[in-house]
Amino acid sequence: MSALYQYHNAPEVAPAHGLEYDDTIYPTSDKYPVVREAPSYDPSNYKGKHAFVNDNKPPRIIFGMKVRTFLLVALVMVLIIVGAAVGGAVGGKSMRESQTQDGTIPYAGLSNTTSTAASATSPAQATFAAPTPTFSPLATCADNTTYTSTYSKGASGSLPANAGLNFTVYCNLTNPLLKPTSQTLAVAYTYSLSDCVEVCAGYNYYANSGNCTVAAYQPTGNRPSNCWIGYTTGGLQVSSLKESDGMDIAVLDATS
Repeated sequence: MSALYQYHNAPEVAPAHGLEYDDTIYPTSDKYPVVREAPSYDPSNYKGKHAFVNDNKPPRIIFGMKVRTFLLVALVMVLIIVGAAVGGAVGGKSMRESQTQDGTIPYAGLSNTTSTAASATSPAQATFAAPTPTFSPLATCADNTTYTSTYSKGASGSLPANAGLNFTVYCNLTNPLLKPTSQTLAVAYTYSLSDCVEVCAGYNYYANSGNCTVAAYQPTGNRPSNCWIGYTTGGLQVSSLKESDGMDIAVLDATS
């Protein structure tokens, strides 16, 4: 600090702090005061700007951000919250309307009668697909042999007197049920000739009759049927049947 500037050599009172004269800042000027403390803003005309151009007071900080940055972030967050609320309300309304249309959940305020009517007009249809077995039907035909149904042991109580349960097996013959004088009683999909014969024997057992006289089985047949049971009118002459590879038949014995 330089010596105080004096106009005369009379005693003087030392100036207050901040009003000293500095010869090193303005060497060519006529001693300007160095103001070390000054207000950051002009109290007489405050418009939000610094009173001095070279004022180095730090800007205002809110949550570690400048005022303008904070306001921008707050605006974006408000827009996101409002958008999420509107989207949730619209989605919930759409879901309630769709559930009301198919009758699963009645809309609040509707009576039970209205809900029942909507359910009756558009009932929910359930579908079921049974698994398909992967077994292959067996070609186990023993030509000109006798097959006795297991129903002969009695499936429910005593054995019916007129049930036809004894059959004679023939291999590789045409299906007699294809003749115009024949009648098919039922069809099935079985995995062996014996199973096919049991279908015919079961028909006779529960009907207490010998109406089913022929069971025809084709191992290579496709679903839904490879087994046909029925009868022929006027009797069946096996010798009149032609050969047919892959078709096996069982004919009810006359004494059965």
